[in-house]
Amino acid sequence: MNKTLDLSLLFKKAFELLKNDLSKIEYEHIEPSATRFLNEIHQKISNWNESTSLSIFEPYWLNKNANDVSAEGVAKMNKANFNVFVNDPTTQEKLKQLLMLRKNAELDFRLPAKISKVELIEHLARFNFSRGNKPVFFVHRMLIMIFPELFTSIADRVKLDESAKVLGIKSKGVAFELVQYQVRDKVNDFIIEERLQNESEFVKRGIAWWVLDAAKALKE
Repeated sequence: MNKTLDLSLLFKKAFELLKNDLSKIEYEHIEPSATRFLNEIHQKISNWNESTSLSIFEPYWLNKNANDVSAEGVAKMNKANFNVFVNDPTTQEKLKQLLMLRKNAELDFRLPAKISKVELIEHLARFNFSRGNKPVFFVHRMLIMIFPELFTSIADRVKLDESAKVLGIKSKGVAFELVQYQVRDKVNDFIIEERLQNESEFVKRGIAWWVLDAAKALKE
């Protein structure tokens, strides 16, 4: 599929679809809501000290406003397991590492590999729950919420892989964080090409969400 699509046209269509959606009355609240929400989280991270509790962040991960960052859909059935996982001592240590990266590291091409090396998602894969499914979506979204400038708004791995394939990115066996950055990097190239640098972070992060719909529209 990626061989038959011009990526510039694809991203232009995705950008158009995103803007059209945001112009609808029922969705016009999403961008300002997500922006305020993420700004609040990042202010908390900036003020947070490594020696203090992570409990101040607990109200954010499953907050209703997090759906404006990436909508949960059917994933809401895994909320209880997410709470179990996020309060696990090993998870807490890994989350501390991620928050320290957010506070201290440069938000550039080197950071996704450092995020991946924390192995939060690998820890989730090994984690045993007494019942129900693993809260993969919520862990993915938590990473997006911590590092929104590096990633896209796609928290679902299947959709991310399908979007990557359309963009000519090989994602099989590649860490979620690295696929995220590769997709976002292609979006960033388009943003520079079209001189869209003044668009909001919400828009830049959201363009990839519409890649599959854009591909379908261009095929019709």
